[in-house]
Amino acid sequence: MIRKNDYFKLGAFIILGTSMLLAVIVILGAGRFFETTYPLETYFDESVNGLAVGSPVKLRGVAVGRVAEINFVSNIYHQAKSDEARYVYVRCEITPNLFENIAEKTFGAHVENEVKRGLRMRPTSLGLTGQLFLNTVYEDPNTNPPLPIDWKPKSAYIPSVPSTLSRVEAAITTISKTLSGLKQEDLESIISDVKDIVNTINGFMKTEGGREAGDRLIGILGETRTLLARTNQLLADPATERIIPETASAIATVNRIATESESDIIAAIRETKEAMTSFKQASEVLGRTLADPRMDKALGEIAPTLENISKASADLTAAVAKVHNLANRLNGVVASEEANIHSIIEDTREVMQNVKELTGDAKRYPSGMLFGTPPTKPSPETR
Repeated sequence: MIRKNDYFKLGAFIILGTSMLLAVIVILGAGRFFETTYPLETYFDESVNGLAVGSPVKLRGVAVGRVAEINFVSNIYHQAKSDEARYVYVRCEITPNLFENIAEKTFGAHVENEVKRGLRMRPTSLGLTGQLFLNTVYEDPNTNPPLPIDWKPKSAYIPSVPSTLSRVEAAITTISKTLSGLKQEDLESIISDVKDIVNTINGFMKTEGGREAGDRLIGILGETRTLLARTNQLLADPATERIIPETASAIATVNRIATESESDIIAAIRETKEAMTSFKQASEVLGRTLADPRMDKALGEIAPTLENISKASADLTAAVAKVHNLANRLNGVVASEEANIHSIIEDTREVMQNVKELTGDAKRYPSGMLFGTPPTKPSPETR
C-alpha cells in the first residue's frame, strides 16, 4: 500500500528531474543567446528546396554561421519590382570570432571588398539526403555578376551564384532545346552524311593509295617508337644526369651576375629612359617645326636655291678644270724656261743688291746724291 510520503517523494523526484532537464537545456542553449553574430543576407533566383533555418553557412568547409531566416524578397523589401519580388531572401548570422574579431562597423565594408574580388554564396548539397547548406566561394566576378536589385540591403550583402544542380539542369535544358530544334529531315541528313564519310574512308583504305597511306602511318609509328627508345636511352645516360646540376649552376651564376649588376642595369635602364624622353621631346619639336606653315614656304623656296646651287656647282667644276689646265700649261712653260728663269732671278738679285747699296749711300751722304760725288772713303791707316 502506497503511503502519503511515497507520493511526496515521487512528486519531488518528478519536479526535480524536470527542473534539471530544463536547466540542462537552458545551459546548453544559453550560449546562442549570448553569442555575438553579424547579420548577412543574400538572394536566390532559384529553388532553395532542402535549405532550412539552422542550415550551416561554410567558408571552404569551415562553418562560419547559420541560416536565420528564409523568406521572399517581396515580404522584406516592398519596393521590389515584379521580377525581383520572386527572389528568395535568406538572412544568415555570421560568427565574427572566426575572422579575427572584425568589428561590426567594418564588417559591411570588409564583405563589400571581398564581393568585388568575387565572393559569392552557392547552395550546395550535403549528399544524397537533399539537404542544402550555403557554401561561400570565390568566383570570377565578370562571369558571375550579382542579381539586379533596386534597393539597398539592410545588412551586409553577398551575391549568389546558381547551384551545381541548377547549372546541370540549365545545361540539360539547353541541350534538349537544341535537339528539339532539329528537324527529322536534318537528323536524317546528318546521319546520311556520316555514312557517306565512313564509306568514303572505307573505300579509300581498300585502294592502293589507302594501303600506301597505312604503310606510311605504320612507318611513322615505328620511327616514333625508335625516337622514344633513343630518348629513353639518352635520359638513362649518366652524362645526362649531370646536365641538370650543371644547368642549375649556370642559372645560379646568371642569377648572381644579374643580382650583382642590378644597380648597373637599373642605371642603364634609367639612362635609356632619359634618352628616349629626350628623343621624344626632340621628335615633338621637329614635328611642331615641320607642321609650321612657314616651314612649307621655306621648303618651297629651297627648291630654286638648290637648283641655283647645282648650276653654280657645275660652273665651279668647269672653272676648276680651266684652272687645272692653266696650271698644267704654266708648269710646262716653267719647265722649258727653267734656265732663263734662273738667270732672271740672278739678275734680279744683283739689281736688288745695287739698290740696297744705293739706298745705303743715300742714307750716309744725302747731299752727294743730289749735288755731287760722295767724299773719298778714308783708308784704314788714317783712322
